[in-house]
Amino acid sequence: MKDKKGMLIYIILMSILAIIVLYFLYDNYEIEAVEDIIFWGLLATVTETLLVSFPSGVAVSVGLAVTVTTMIICGPLVSAISTGIGFIFRMPIIEGERRHIFNTKISRTIFNVSQVIVVIGIAGEILYGVLGYSKGTLTTLSDLIPAVLIIILTCEIMNSLLVAIMIYFIHGRNIIETFKNNIKGIVPNLLGISALGIIMALADIKYGKGVIVLFFAPLLVARYSFKLYFDSQTMAMETIHALNDALEVKDAYTGGHANRVQDYAVKLAKASGMKRKDVEMIRTAALLHDIGKIGIPDTILNKKGKLTKEEYDIIKEHPVMGARILNNVDSLKDISDIIRHHHEKYDGTGYPDSLKGVDIPIESAILAIADSFDAMTTDRPYKNAMPSFEALEELKINKGTQFNPGLVDKFIKVMYE
Repeated sequence: MKDKKGMLIYIILMSILAIIVLYFLYDNYEIEAVEDIIFWGLLATVTETLLVSFPSGVAVSVGLAVTVTTMIICGPLVSAISTGIGFIFRMPIIEGERRHIFNTKISRTIFNVSQVIVVIGIAGEILYGVLGYSKGTLTTLSDLIPAVLIIILTCEIMNSLLVAIMIYFIHGRNIIETFKNNIKGIVPNLLGISALGIIMALADIKYGKGVIVLFFAPLLVARYSFKLYFDSQTMAMETIHALNDALEVKDAYTGGHANRVQDYAVKLAKASGMKRKDVEMIRTAALLHDIGKIGIPDTILNKKGKLTKEEYDIIKEHPVMGARILNNVDSLKDISDIIRHHHEKYDGTGYPDSLKGVDIPIESAILAIADSFDAMTTDRPYKNAMPSFEALEELKINKGTQFNPGLVDKFIKVMYE
């Protein structure tokens, strides 16, 4: 815990703010029927129970669609209360364990419930108070689309910001960076939730709550299919990382090599002004760049002394084998080409495809420099490590022939900073 005291103060402030927001909603909006709270609270509990958690800590659910529908049909007070009920009584599986209110820290539950009340309350007041929408008038598609987008955008932006502040207190991570990470990539998710919210609202308006329940069957099937896909990708990733660990055990001289290459490559990518998404691709590619060596015989991989031509030809197959392995995993297909070409040379004398100059993917060219620098500065079966300044001089000597000259200049600058 980075700042426990700060976190507790933050939770207390959020709780006080939630009480104020709830009182404001109670004073300005009404509950037409208690059955509404029970019905929507039950649906919110189900959707929040069926959320899918990612290793990064981010979780995805369609609960926001229920919140949106409740806000349109019953107003912000019922929406805030029913969503709060969903967060109190949900029972999601997180990291393989069924979580519920009795085995979850009370501070976490208080924060989550306070957060959704504040977010929903503000989104509702923007819609009904500031923009002047009226409950019961949102009955057509042209009315619903802007209203739903306003609710969802407000909720997602505020939720991401409040969570980023909490992560700052827990892990000390930069609030702006965390907020940007939370926001990025949510557009497709928002569009899907928006469409679902609109359909559920129209269904309730036209046919009543009985039809809403019918929507849950295909929704559960879609969620189950998504979870199966996510689980299969996670399993594939874990298998590949296990193979990478096995490679490091198999080739004792390259222990820690992948992590060091990752560090060098990420520094060079950032110094080259690459976009965050591309830097993250390089980060993953660097960690897995030698995964193809898992198919190289130990006698060749750990041979002391110079390799024969036949042995070297076998070694040269590892980028192709690595790319082939990663190409079978949907989430890693994008980096398979980076892996395939990380032994290409700027003058076209590299392998496996003898690419030349700018035809070599820049990500592969970055990996080539990071990989070579680490190889030169660590002990190997056939040579002793050389000092860093000598390795940098070697890079300089070979720029324009083996390495991309512009990237070499940037790497040298980064290493001397």
